[in-house]
Amino acid sequence: MSFDRGALRRKGGFTGMGEKLRTVLVVDDDPLARLHLERFLKREGHAVLMAFDGQQGLEMYRAKSPDLVLMDVMMPIMNGHEATRRIRAESVGADVPVPVIFLTGVEDQEMLAECLRCGGDDFISKPFNHVILQARLNAWLRRVELAEKIAMDREAIENVILKMRKDSRFDPFSMRFIMTPVEKTTGDLVLSARDEAGIQYVLLGDFTGHGLVAAVCGPLVSDIFHSMVLKGCSSLEILRRINRQIHDRLPVDMFLTASFIALDRQAGRMTVYNAGMHPLFLCRRGMGLSGPASRLMPLGIVRDIPMDDVEEVIPVEAGDQIYCYSDGVYETQAPDGRFFGGENLDRVLSGIAASGAPLESIHHALVQFRGDDDQRDDITLVELTV
Repeated sequence: MSFDRGALRRKGGFTGMGEKLRTVLVVDDDPLARLHLERFLKREGHAVLMAFDGQQGLEMYRAKSPDLVLMDVMMPIMNGHEATRRIRAESVGADVPVPVIFLTGVEDQEMLAECLRCGGDDFISKPFNHVILQARLNAWLRRVELAEKIAMDREAIENVILKMRKDSRFDPFSMRFIMTPVEKTTGDLVLSARDEAGIQYVLLGDFTGHGLVAAVCGPLVSDIFHSMVLKGCSSLEILRRINRQIHDRLPVDMFLTASFIALDRQAGRMTVYNAGMHPLFLCRRGMGLSGPASRLMPLGIVRDIPMDDVEEVIPVEAGDQIYCYSDGVYETQAPDGRFFGGENLDRVLSGIAASGAPLESIHHALVQFRGDDDQRDDITLVELTV
């Protein structure tokens, strides 16, 4: 879930640690307790929302997005434990999870432990001490403010990376592609360029992991790729340089699986280098053909990678459509553990090639295949037409 900076500004913005106007939701069925807490919180400079049971508290949480929740345990309609479980279920993936502090007169140790198991962050026993309550509130609100600052910094970094990845040298000639990241930025990479002879070089790469850390590595590979194609370097020279730079400049656990294609339309052939990726898919006159399996280890694992017998030359014809894809496509799993790749992938890609359907068709097929499960890896599909 992306961080809503506009919402932050509407709430008053940052004015320094502890100085931002905060909204506290009080969920308690005791009217005297609510009144007492309202007076206390307003004296502390907070805006206050009131709910008299867990159901109303959940609805108010959805509508008002408070900064902190004070939750009673024993309430009619919906108790505090259940309300907190639902709040946590609805805030999965949030950059700044809302702290939930239980205020309870319950002394049973098992029920107090359940306050934390259900998703609560802390609990304070009633009758509470004002000094302790104030200290706990301030401590949790400082954590909220720190999390907001981290989220804003992350958003700024993501925007920088997105701008860096927009390379004006990218050549989209006779190709379509779709990228659906798990987060705002993606660890997948699509590059395309043509040399003076008209040979089109295409690289689809998938860095270790996904999200911000993987996305940082993309501009390094992009710059090497485009500059070396412009200089007329061979495919193997480009791959060697990318491999060495990843090995020398990135952490040891970062590597790149890649499909690298040199498409020579005039000669009617393409040269394929598969470095740890699933085989590409070639559709010719309605027939699907599987490309070469990996002959090259992922780039960046060792500095001097063996380059003997790693290429495969495949004849191509006018009208051929070539598809390569990241692991996120092939390895999407159904609830029963089956992978999408194989017959499902052949069927969907053959359908796209035959009908010219949007590449988003693959995304719809993957969503249907995985059911209620969340997307776990970046999804990228590239179509190259001869």
